[in-house]
Amino acid sequence: MISVNSFSTRRPVRSFVRRQGRITSSQKSALVELLPKYGIQYSMDAGLLPSNLTGDPDFPLILDIGFGDGELLISMAKNKVGTNFIGIEVYDAGIGHCLKLIEQNKINNLKLVCGDAVEVMQFGIENESLDEINLLFPDPWPKKRHHKRRIINPEFIELMSKKLVLGGLVNISTDWENYAEQVLDLFDQREDFVKKPSFTRDENTKFEKRGISLGHEIFDFTYKLMS
Repeated sequence: MISVNSFSTRRPVRSFVRRQGRITSSQKSALVELLPKYGIQYSMDAGLLPSNLTGDPDFPLILDIGFGDGELLISMAKNKVGTNFIGIEVYDAGIGHCLKLIEQNKINNLKLVCGDAVEVMQFGIENESLDEINLLFPDPWPKKRHHKRRIINPEFIELMSKKLVLGGLVNISTDWENYAEQVLDLFDQREDFVKKPSFTRDENTKFEKRGISLGHEIFDFTYKLMS
């Protein structure tokens, strides 16, 4: 079994590239004014996320990795007021947009983390503290030479197994068939995860809509940690 400590000695290739994408003035303002209120800029030397981000320990905690524009994440938080949500994203425009939605909708069970999901998971999240992890339409890195950048790999699955409570769920969606095949293959190699019926979403994500417009099939997976 792969040690989680392997991340500290051999940092995997990052699953994202920071690009100077378009960001509106209101999104920039939200980052300055609202991120201190609803989230944190994370670096691995910060250690565990503060309790004001993880929420009431008596409530389930769901981690959403790469939430895009945050529309679906906002919808889930509104519909599950007895659940704590943390969203991780690296792109300023999406974070700014989601921060505005949190403020507008007066949502108090969702906090945002700006940072590398691998670092946040490894250093910021306590073991056996997550009830659910969502990886909805992660960057597919479609070119074969870039497949090594995909976030779903043996090391990351091992890391997720450490952070989930027993019986916790991993929800994964992709519109790239060879990524779906990779997910199936990797989880089939694990004895501690069992495939379950896929969860349903209230609405399509931004990247799901894009995939559908391109004629891509949508692949949804749910795995339950059993041991």
